[in-house]
Amino acid sequence: MEIVATGDVHEGMNFGYNVDPETGISERAMDLHRNFARAAKYAIEKGAGLFAVLGDLFDRTHVSPAFRELVRADVIEPLRDARIPVWILAGNHDQPRSMARGTSIEDFRGYPSVTVFRKPEVRILELGSARVGFLVLPYLHPEQIVEWVKEKLNEDIPREQSYELSRRLWKEWMRKRAEEMDADYKILLGHYYVEGARISSTTYVEILPDEFSFTQDMIPQAVDLALFSHIHLHQVMENTPPIVYTGAPERIDWGERLDAKGFVSVNPEERTWRFIDLPVRDMVDVEVDVADSDDPTRDILNSLPTDVSGKMLRVRISVGEGTRERIDENTIADFLRPAFTYQIRWTEEGVEKLSLSEFTLDPYRLFKDFVDLNYSDHKKHDPILGEGDQILREVLS
Repeated sequence: MEIVATGDVHEGMNFGYNVDPETGISERAMDLHRNFARAAKYAIEKGAGLFAVLGDLFDRTHVSPAFRELVRADVIEPLRDARIPVWILAGNHDQPRSMARGTSIEDFRGYPSVTVFRKPEVRILELGSARVGFLVLPYLHPEQIVEWVKEKLNEDIPREQSYELSRRLWKEWMRKRAEEMDADYKILLGHYYVEGARISSTTYVEILPDEFSFTQDMIPQAVDLALFSHIHLHQVMENTPPIVYTGAPERIDWGERLDAKGFVSVNPEERTWRFIDLPVRDMVDVEVDVADSDDPTRDILNSLPTDVSGKMLRVRISVGEGTRERIDENTIADFLRPAFTYQIRWTEEGVEKLSLSEFTLDPYRLFKDFVDLNYSDHKKHDPILGEGDQILREVLS
């Protein structure tokens, strides 16, 4: 009766390449979906007692019906047929900023096997011989945190103070409920940044400015295990109880190109957990300097993997004045053609230029290129990119 936990699936993410003209869905988006479906398949094969999505099932509050149908057909209904309950926590990407607004995750409330969490709750499940208690903490936006504190204290509190007050209130709320829970094994499920967690993403910013975060001492001592999503890097934080990030089931950002991806499986009867690896698409980052090369085309080709088939490549080439004219770009393009996708950046005399292969009308890429061009050295480059990307997704959806 294992508990299978995953998160940061980001179904519905837009990619401006390898797009199926019939569905409008990129093959890269299908990479993310297939690993999510693999986690569900594992749960079915093991006869799991619970399948939990710890936030950001969808990349934004409202996604195309095509993505909702993929999740329904490949995850929700197979798990229902296997009599495995599904819990879906709202994450920062699929939790609207107003509780009164709907969201794509609500579509699955019609299944008796599915429970959608948009507010903190306590649940108890009998899994095999273990009685398991859960503290369920879906994501709340900063505005919702402020409102929650106002309701609790019945007075207006400045945001800076409301965060500190909410940490104290939540810490006490969790401590009390964890201690009162009549359970053999107690698990916290949440979608938050816990201070001290490592972040691997570079441009796809998970943590936004002014976001509410947890401190490690907020995790109740009465809890046996704390499972979080929100950070895409799978990791275990040294803490009592242990704080485990499931990580995203597939690599999303170039900063994650070396990360292992998968999900977490918990055995409440044995009081153990383990990380289950999933296959990922190779992301290869290549830097080559041919400024002083006698044969720059040869040196560029020698820097690339011998087999690029199915791989994602980011190639950054430094050239000197006049070197670019001596490079056979058609030969390089022919070599890279079997790749899943590739980007080439040319740097000449300290000025970065985009190659033709990167020209696009995709609004997300255009926005990223604009920010990179105008705010590359700005100290808030990543937060600007992250917040702007999320606003674009909300508007265009």
